[in-house]
Amino acid sequence: MPDAATPLSSRPSLSARRRARRRRVVVLTAAGAVVLVAAGGGVALALGGSGQDRYRTAEVTRDTVTQTIHATGTVSSATRRDLAFSVAGTVATVPVAVGDVVTAGQTLATLDTASLQDGVDTAASALADAQQQLEDDLDSQTSSSSSSSSSSSSSSSSSSSTTSPSTGSTPSTGTDGTHPSGDTGSADPAVAAAVAAVQKAQRDLLAQYQAASAALATSSTSVTAAQATCAAFLAVVSDDVDPQPTPSATPTPSTSPSASADDGTTTDDTTSDGTSDGTTTADDASAAVQEALADCQAAVNGTLDAQQATDAQQQALLALTTSLDDAVQALQRALVQSNGSTPSGSDDPTPNDQPSSSPSSPSSTSSPSASPTDSSSGDRDGSSSTPASAATILADQAAIDLAEADLAVAQHRLAFVTLTSPVAGTVAQVSITPGASVGASSTTAVITVLGTDGHTVATTVPLTSIDIVEVGQTATVTTPTTDETLTATVTSIGVLDQSETSEPSYAVELALDATDQPLYDGASAQVTITVAGGDEVLTVPTSAVHVDGTTATVRVLEDGIPTDVTVERGAVGAERTEIVSGLSLGDEVVLADTQQAIDTGSSSSSRGLSGLGDDGGDVQIQGGFGPPPGFDTSQLGGSQLSGGGGR
Repeated sequence: MPDAATPLSSRPSLSARRRARRRRVVVLTAAGAVVLVAAGGGVALALGGSGQDRYRTAEVTRDTVTQTIHATGTVSSATRRDLAFSVAGTVATVPVAVGDVVTAGQTLATLDTASLQDGVDTAASALADAQQQLEDDLDSQTSSSSSSSSSSSSSSSSSSSTTSPSTGSTPSTGTDGTHPSGDTGSADPAVAAAVAAVQKAQRDLLAQYQAASAALATSSTSVTAAQATCAAFLAVVSDDVDPQPTPSATPTPSTSPSASADDGTTTDDTTSDGTSDGTTTADDASAAVQEALADCQAAVNGTLDAQQATDAQQQALLALTTSLDDAVQALQRALVQSNGSTPSGSDDPTPNDQPSSSPSSPSSTSSPSASPTDSSSGDRDGSSSTPASAATILADQAAIDLAEADLAVAQHRLAFVTLTSPVAGTVAQVSITPGASVGASSTTAVITVLGTDGHTVATTVPLTSIDIVEVGQTATVTTPTTDETLTATVTSIGVLDQSETSEPSYAVELALDATDQPLYDGASAQVTITVAGGDEVLTVPTSAVHVDGTTATVRVLEDGIPTDVTVERGAVGAERTEIVSGLSLGDEVVLADTQQAIDTGSSSSSRGLSGLGDDGGDVQIQGGFGPPPGFDTSQLGGSQLSGGGGR
């Protein structure tokens, strides 16, 4: 280039400079082409080749590809049973030992029956006492005051006046009040009628007690069911709906049961046009939420109905309690009038446990200190007796119910003194010894039996992979107890998070195929689950598949032009990927575009040769090749030369 100090007259003309510039451009282009070809044929094709030569491709072929998941698990018997006694007691015999082969139903251990039989006998005695107490109290209500004390001390067979309301029998003559003061003559019609009224009131009271108890049990069951149903509703309800349909503690009748309108719930009432008039309309909740709400409301309404029925039965029971007390008082007055005298120290012939000022009011307690009723016949033994109240009769019946339940439990325990094996197998552990005391359903005093129907492997799979694990998939298993690779099948997949870390994982159980190799409970196992793949399926190199979210695409080259095609993947292996749909055998897929710029991380630049670039910018040479020897890069300016073929 001419020096700046050269006179203008001595400088080349403008046309000469332009010719020289064109010559330099031609030389530069030729030299660059030589360098590029020398650097590598692939780069040369990228700069000057056709579209077909621009891409590195591969064909869609048939191949074998598998996708697997690796996990660590634990081996266990498929039918391991840790067996313990269902009831507490003292161990009598243990006829098995570790290593014994047992059959299903074979006895493993027994308990001493002596203590359990004592429990049955005690419960039976308590029941008999409770039944006798009820009979005595019923008898006291239909006996005169002079004969009731003697009947209490006699056996139940000698008291012919005792009549169970459930038998429907009527009192007979004797010391039952029909012959006051032991009189063996004709019964007083008024007394006989009063006795019959008491016996009927007794039968009615005890029958109503059973009806009220049944209604209460039904109500309790209904409440439990409503709680479960409404819990299911709360589990699916959306965040913006917060209903609280709770069974009312007070069973109040309602023709249109609905939830409270001020707590944001949806009511059960509807308007005339069929739309909901609650605070949350059908448009605000999903169909599942509305269905669950309807079930919850129906359950609540059922609970209210059951509670109302229980309340009605209890009210009827209270009324019959009063009726029985009134009947007993009427009998006592009839006895006094029949004897022609009144009780000592009293002007009102009423039972001693009743207030003298209110003969018709029901009584729930007896008053042992009250004055005994005199008998004009003079055959009293000097003891005092007070007719039992209706409340006492109900308490006696409740005691019988409790004693019957205790006896059933004791008899149930006696039926479980023998521990048997539910499966055929081998005894693996015996933690029970004769003479030892064991608790009910103990977790330590057990006999372990391993079944003969194989082993399982329990493992966990992380959340990122659990969605592709399915029941029925095959797997291979290795364990330290054998050098052989075992096969298995996925049998169950858990839905609860088993992880103790921030990454969720879920339980997966596999059934090992039958093998004669030694396997031990608790041994570790390496598991490889085949989750997808097959033989002779359409495949492409895994690097040819581009994934964006849930969409996978492959660039297919047709007539030198690449086109993106959406595909459905199957198994994704390390080298090959199965293509389920979107491609055909023989299609040419693009692996790489050789004209894409490669960033080498370094560049060189200089200024000059303003004629090659109007902006006079830097020239950058990229792509891992350089100019020919002796080429002056200072002559370049305002353009870029890229090894990737960029313009």
